[in-house]
This record gives sequence, structure tokens and C-alpha cells, in this order.
Amino acid sequence: MRGVAVIGAAGGIGQAIAEALLEAGDAVFLLDQASARPSLAALQAAWPERTPFIACDLANPASIEQAFARVGESELGLGACINAAGVIHRGPFIDVPREALDRMLAVNVAGVFQALQAASRQMMATGGGHIVNLASAHGLRTTAERSAYAMCKGAILSLTRALAVELAPHGILVNAVAPGPVAAGMQDARSASRRRWQDATPIGRVATAAEVARAVAWLASPDNTFITGDTLVIDGGATAALGAS
Repeated sequence: MRGVAVIGAAGGIGQAIAEALLEAGDAVFLLDQASARPSLAALQAAWPERTPFIACDLANPASIEQAFARVGESELGLGACINAAGVIHRGPFIDVPREALDRMLAVNVAGVFQALQAASRQMMATGGGHIVNLASAHGLRTTAERSAYAMCKGAILSLTRALAVELAPHGILVNAVAPGPVAAGMQDARSASRRRWQDATPIGRVATAAEVARAVAWLASPDNTFITGDTLVIDGGATAALGAS
């Protein structure tokens, strides 16, 4: 049995990822803010022996250090780390407040960077593992009023490629998934942006959290022995569609 850390485990996609990993036989360290723990009650009740919760605030460097110290205390070791955390701010570029920008950079970029540093150290000590970052199609093509979010997710895609190159000699494979709209995601189902994405998708609907989770679980699994530095776009063909907006 492997130990796998899921950062942002209480979110809709994070929970789906944790469930997919549990069904595959892994033990899952559920990392999220302490206030989010009640959201994971059903998951922990279903797999009580394989779902330790560890409080982790990506905006707080000390919290990240403490969380991964607890992960490192487990006899399971750390076979994979999934970064599924993130915050979003919507609004015109010229009106984005500095406080919102600082929080997004702290959580979506700096906090992720530090968490993956800690995870990588543990994997390097045990011969390797897998990292999967949950990015976004907004890191590749985007819409208005998503400037800060698109910038953060673009940074995660670049970090994924850089880590794939640097960590490969240590046996660590690093990939990203870039979903379009997801039924359990952060985007308001009633928003104009959501409707534009859905209208541009040949499949004609948004993804489910389980569809994203299955892709993440495979990239993070021992079955993935050679794919690294890649980004899997999960958008129902929207990016490929001629004239997609």
C-alpha cells in the first residue's frame, strides 16, 4: 500500500481524486485547511483506516512544513503527491486588488512550490514517486476577468515542466492535468464564462470531477512509468475545436 498526499482534498475535485486513489488501494493523506475537515467526513467514514487528515494552509509556510513533517512520520512513505488546491479571483484586470493578487500567488504558486519541495525530498529519499499538478485550461487559453488565475495556472504548467526535467534522475515523474469547466469545480455553473466553454465543447457538456480524478489517478499510479513533463488537457475537445472562443 502506498501513501499518497492530496493537497486540497476537501474540494470537489480533490475529494474525487482521493476517492479514486482509495479505490485503487492507496492510503491517502488528506491535506487541507483545518476548517475544511467536516467536508471530508463521509470519505473518512468510508475508509477510516486509510484517510488521515492533516491540516495544511498553503498560505502559511510553517503550516506546510508541519503538514509534510507529519506525512514523513508515516510508515507508508510518500509514493505520490497531488496538488489539487487553489483559490480564484474574478474581475477586470485593472480592478484586481493587491490583497487578492497576493493571496492567489501565496496559495496557488508559492505554497504549491514549497509543498512540492517537501514532497520531493521525501520521494527522493525513498527512490522516487509521482507528482501531479491540477492546473487549468485557463493556463493555456482563457477568458476575460481571469488574469490572475490564468497567470497562476500558467506558472504551475511551467513548474511542472521544470520539475519533470530536474527530478527525473531521482525517479520522480511530474505531470499536470488542465481541466476546462468541471461540474464540481470553482466556476459558477450559471456564469457566462461557463456557458461559453460548454458551447465550445464538442462533447457538449462540462467534465465531472470523477472524469478528472481518473486521469489524475492514472498519471500518479505505478502504471505510469515513462510519461513526465506533460499536460493532459481535459476539456471535451474545446481547445481543439475550430473557432472555439
